[in-house]
Amino acid sequence: MALEEDLYKSLLEESKLYREKVSTIWLQKFTLLGAVIGFAVAQSRITTGQNPELIAAAVLSLPVIAVFLDIKLGEFGIHANVIDHFVKRHYPDPAVLGEWERTNWGLGADKSDRRLIRIRSILTVAVTVIPTCIIAVLSGLALKSIPGFAAPGWTMPSVFVFCAIYIGAGYGSIPLVLFRR
Repeated sequence: MALEEDLYKSLLEESKLYREKVSTIWLQKFTLLGAVIGFAVAQSRITTGQNPELIAAAVLSLPVIAVFLDIKLGEFGIHANVIDHFVKRHYPDPAVLGEWERTNWGLGADKSDRRLIRIRSILTVAVTVIPTCIIAVLSGLALKSIPGFAAPGWTMPSVFVFCAIYIGAGYGSIPLVLFRR
């Protein structure tokens, strides 16, 4: 029994650590946003002769990195979900543990709890995908302001299409990552 109790405590601690990593990655995304804003402010100092293609590539890498951070957030959410489902299946006593895990993932019987879980999930997705879209828009605008770099006319329409698809994909990820109902 002591080994099972240790495993249970270890699993809960691991799940907690994964949830804590979410805020760390969110702060990294704001750092990226600051980089885009810093570039926009400093762009007036960039001259045509300073390799505008390299600067454009750096600006374009920001939304790509933000997407990778979002993927990592999804990984953390899935891992925490797996841990909590394991706890629910393998630790039936006391029954309140399993009930908490069902409630936490939107599987509980109480409709008001499920509604709150859905709101929590929508908010989680919103604060994940919206900053990435902001980074993409600012990067698109920054591309247009690089001296010596001719940003294609389809840059901003592409950014908006990306954002629409990304928001849709984020919304679609809610059942997989954040709750099961």
